[in-house]
Amino acid sequence: MKTVNFKFAVSLYLVAMVAMHAFLFWSLRHEIQNGYSDFAIFYSAGRIVGQGQGNDLYDSALQFRTQQEFAPEVPIRQGALPYNHPPFEAIMFVPLTRLGYFPAYVLWDLLNLLTLASLPFVLRPHVPLLRRLPASYFLFSTAGYFPIFLALLQGQDIILLLMLFSLTYVALKKNVDFTAGCWLGLGLFRFHLVLPIVLILCLKKKRQVAVGFAIVALFLGLISIAVVGWKGTLAYPSYVLHLEAVGGHGAIVPSTMPNLRGLLDILLPLHSYLLGVGLTLASSLVLFFLASAKWKGDTTGANFDLSFSLIMVVTVLVSYHALAYDLSLLLLPILLVLNYLQTSASGRRPFALLAPVCVLFFGPLLMFFSFRTRQSSLLALVLLFWVWGLRHEIPKTMPA
Repeated sequence: MKTVNFKFAVSLYLVAMVAMHAFLFWSLRHEIQNGYSDFAIFYSAGRIVGQGQGNDLYDSALQFRTQQEFAPEVPIRQGALPYNHPPFEAIMFVPLTRLGYFPAYVLWDLLNLLTLASLPFVLRPHVPLLRRLPASYFLFSTAGYFPIFLALLQGQDIILLLMLFSLTYVALKKNVDFTAGCWLGLGLFRFHLVLPIVLILCLKKKRQVAVGFAIVALFLGLISIAVVGWKGTLAYPSYVLHLEAVGGHGAIVPSTMPNLRGLLDILLPLHSYLLGVGLTLASSLVLFFLASAKWKGDTTGANFDLSFSLIMVVTVLVSYHALAYDLSLLLLPILLVLNYLQTSASGRRPFALLAPVCVLFFGPLLMFFSFRTRQSSLLALVLLFWVWGLRHEIPKTMPA
């Protein structure tokens, strides 16, 4: 009876969250149509490349003029919402620019929903929990997860990266390391969220992962050169670093980032940008090596699932640029942790594993941090606690 009541309560909560998300979408429909969402950067990049102006893709003035053409009614935008993604990603959005801005936004979100709907079929053979749940229930649950809602609201690309990480997890489980490296390579449109995982796998002597990743990275590098030329490709890193240093015309605010950079910005407000970068780098390296030390190379059972979960949580924390919708990536470790708790023979429910999951799924709190206080960086404390819990639990999954 208690189990039935718990499932009913969870279902009722998810219904409430989905209803709240639908209401927010509806209430913000005019802003979305007018071009307030982050999708504007992808659409403008697609238009610039599609019009044969790829060499000037990272020209802020051109980006702003292009955005003014399809989104002139955004008074809060006094400059370009900067496109800071690699050149090759812009190619993906060129076909969408054949549609008007809002129809393109709707189509992009539908493609993201299709990606989410296919996720349980990708993971089901390796995550028994998903075999006990209808795919429709999984999709409904993800719709109640606030970071996913935020990713859809903004028209972001993070759901695609979630799929690529899921495919990487499956490939590693099957010991197809080369394929895993290829999937990670395809995720280089968010290189700061991919490189930590690649580095850990390389430290663990996953050479075929490195080979697959390098081949795809080279291919995408050649595409980038074709899009913006040698000069534009070589100048891209300095362009990104400059945006981070100046705050991207107000679009880059560390306090909104649920990572170490955002947390340090709140706890230790520093007037020196270089000092902040140094502290973030030092703390990230410590966390990075603490996580990599737990990876034992075994790709079977709970040990691998919790180790992969640990690395994904650490990846978000050490990423220099992450926003609330990037927590969508944590849907995979949430699934793996819940699967571990469900299938654990001991019946234990460690607080340090379960509590962060509950917090991340508590939408009102995440809404409060994202919309009301713009202090999402405090969520990094929850992630750090989860890291501690995972590190503490992983040794218990090792064979006696």
